[in-house]
Amino acid sequence: MHQNRATSLLRKLICTLLFPLLITGVIGANCQANSNPLYQKTANSNTFRLVVKASPHAAYQTEAIFVDKKLQKELDEGRAGSPYVDPLPPDTTLSYDKKGQLQSFGVTTTGKVVDLSSRFMVNLSSHAQESLRSQVQSLRAKHYGEMLPWEEASEVLPKYSKFTILDVESGLSFEGQRRAGSHHADVQPLTKSDSATLKTIYGGAWSWDRKAVLVKLNGRTLAGSMHGMPHGGDGIPGNDFKGHFCIHFLGSVTHGSRSADPAHQVMVHRAAGLLTDYINKLSPWALIDVWISAANQGDLQLLQVTTGQEQALHVRSMRRLSKFPEQDVSQLLKLDTAVDVSATLARASAVAHRRVLFRLERASLDTRWYIRSAVIQ
Repeated sequence: MHQNRATSLLRKLICTLLFPLLITGVIGANCQANSNPLYQKTANSNTFRLVVKASPHAAYQTEAIFVDKKLQKELDEGRAGSPYVDPLPPDTTLSYDKKGQLQSFGVTTTGKVVDLSSRFMVNLSSHAQESLRSQVQSLRAKHYGEMLPWEEASEVLPKYSKFTILDVESGLSFEGQRRAGSHHADVQPLTKSDSATLKTIYGGAWSWDRKAVLVKLNGRTLAGSMHGMPHGGDGIPGNDFKGHFCIHFLGSVTHGSRSADPAHQVMVHRAAGLLTDYINKLSPWALIDVWISAANQGDLQLLQVTTGQEQALHVRSMRRLSKFPEQDVSQLLKLDTAVDVSATLARASAVAHRRVLFRLERASLDTRWYIRSAVIQ
């Protein structure tokens, strides 16, 4: 009798001691399994995750989560459509979980879905496509900035106004103040911390490289392009930034040339989510300028959008020296031209004068130009 009672008490004591450990183990296992945000957001096969990024490697992104059973069924059927021929993948991706496997697609601004592995469109009903188009347009409007001509941007950002500047690649942001500038904004970081963030955006060294940025003030978000090199007059003491840097908007011109800077203008369009649309309208000469800017900055996305193919870089810097010829290309489908540049090749340390032989083509008179080859002599 006493032995049975003792055994019963011992069992209760063991259960009391082990129960918290067992519960903790179960909870801990569940938390670890669901700790991945992407897993949490797409664990339900009817739950979709829509993400917008300016480039595939950008850290800055805007996303939305929604449920659509009919869309999931149509995507699972996977009816292949026409080939996807644009030079860049869509800046918007759609993902969901299918029996434990993450499915991912690109989505165009018109709501068309792209199988990124096969580069074929996925046939969807008109209702599904329209629903996606609406969601993509709404999300992109939140992600990118308004593209305003300089005259209008100048009114939104008056002299001595303070605003937030966000790099669309890194997602890092800092505070700045417009100090001057009649054709673009001459800006200074407000504090030492802001200067440090700007330097971090450029990899720890001041640089003339152009970067697409969003400028935020009073509920407005403008598409702009900045460089990261202190120069000229100073006005905010103690901010660890000796001079100012420039932010360009649509139609802005530089201090010296009084003409629009091609590298700045392409970044303004990137910040507005209009990179491909902008490139599609360029003349052969303007396209070459974008290619040179891309080579100079090591921007693989820009190289790809000018050539239509993924490219490897063989230079560390490049600047155009020669002027473009005054040539009518309106009736041409092919163009061969030579451009003199100053360049630092990948394995060299000195800047040298080089000539680049460009071959450009287009399929018809009403389609865009592509750079098919660029040979550095």
